[in-house]
Amino acid sequence: MRKSYKRRGGQILVMTTFALIPMFGILGLVVDIGYMEFVKQSAQTAADAAAMAALLRYQSTTFNSTFTCGSGGVVCQAATSCNPAPTNYLNSGCQYAALNGFSSSGNQNVTMAAGTGVPPTAAGVSSSQYWITARVTQSVPQLFSAVLGNSTGLVAARATASLNPSKDCMYVMAPTGTAVSMSGTPSITSACGLYINSSDPSALHGNGTPTLSASEIDIVGGYSFGGTLNPNPPSTGVASMADPLAALPAPSVGAGCDFSAGTYSGTINPGIYCGGIHVGNSTVTFNPGLYILKGGAISTQSANSVIQGTGVTIYNTYDAGNPYTGFNIKATSTVSLTAPTSGTYAGVLIMEDRSISAGTYSDVFGGGSSAAYTGIIYGPKSNMTFHGNASLTAYTIIVSYTLSMVGTTAINNDYSSLPTGSPIKVTALVE
Repeated sequence: MRKSYKRRGGQILVMTTFALIPMFGILGLVVDIGYMEFVKQSAQTAADAAAMAALLRYQSTTFNSTFTCGSGGVVCQAATSCNPAPTNYLNSGCQYAALNGFSSSGNQNVTMAAGTGVPPTAAGVSSSQYWITARVTQSVPQLFSAVLGNSTGLVAARATASLNPSKDCMYVMAPTGTAVSMSGTPSITSACGLYINSSDPSALHGNGTPTLSASEIDIVGGYSFGGTLNPNPPSTGVASMADPLAALPAPSVGAGCDFSAGTYSGTINPGIYCGGIHVGNSTVTFNPGLYILKGGAISTQSANSVIQGTGVTIYNTYDAGNPYTGFNIKATSTVSLTAPTSGTYAGVLIMEDRSISAGTYSDVFGGGSSAAYTGIIYGPKSNMTFHGNASLTAYTIIVSYTLSMVGTTAINNDYSSLPTGSPIKVTALVE
């Protein structure tokens, strides 16, 4: 009997030993898969950061080829260094991948690809101006499951960020208080959206029987509106955002003046106007180009004042002898101005000096029932009043601090004259 027990004990030991081998293999496989999943999540974070960072740095230069981090003298090996510093947007993506622990060295590889149009790897995207894809891979040595012959495993992650035209065309940037006001019976119809950055419960205020209709109305705070809203209710509690044109460079302003203050008529040329441009009972035609106004801005006298021009950008600023002044274009005057369609200021009709304190000056943009401001009116620090009917324009984009809408206004969003659509773009991860 004792020999029988010994034989059984020996058999159990042998069977247990054989059973432990696959058990350890399975255990090792579970551990290795778990670790690889952790590495994959880290790689995905790095890819997301790289794609978004590169796209956010992108502005006007296009890189249409693939790019490997670490090539061309660009080394981003440590979380605290990138030598040399990023010199283009794709290099910036490499740096952000490195900050998240991934670079093209050892068992890791990071590549960037970019191009115009629809990203080839994002099936759900039907339109895009520009895209950047980051790919991150890492070969992961296997631990326990190496017993089963799996010495390494490959982890890969991919992210694509896309640059698309914004759906909004009115941005009101005051962070507090009533930002958009309509009193009486004004009517606004917009083919694009309105964004209101104020967190005030009455960030959008309508008194009387105003009508506001837009493709979307997004408000950080709330609204108090006595008239008609469409959509109703608007979206409230949305995230605050920064100036959408903060990256737009201000024109270089030379010393001195090309023209002095006065009442103008006939055709005028680009240059530096000190003291502003006043239009009396006459017609002033702006030749194409950049107009720099040092104090005085542009003002009109009456219904007999006519302003017209195509391919025009107007920059309103000041100097020591010419204090800053807002625009004062009477509601009854006639205005037909169109921004350039190419160059740095493509789509930019009016730009105001950002150094002026927010809310300390006012602009009045009138122009009667046939007013046509085709382009961006960019006054992020301005208390702006907008009159008239812009239905004849292809597009109008307004960026202001506060906005008061008066009269009947229609705003369109036909950007077909511009090479990349709306000058204001939004970035998003699309895969």
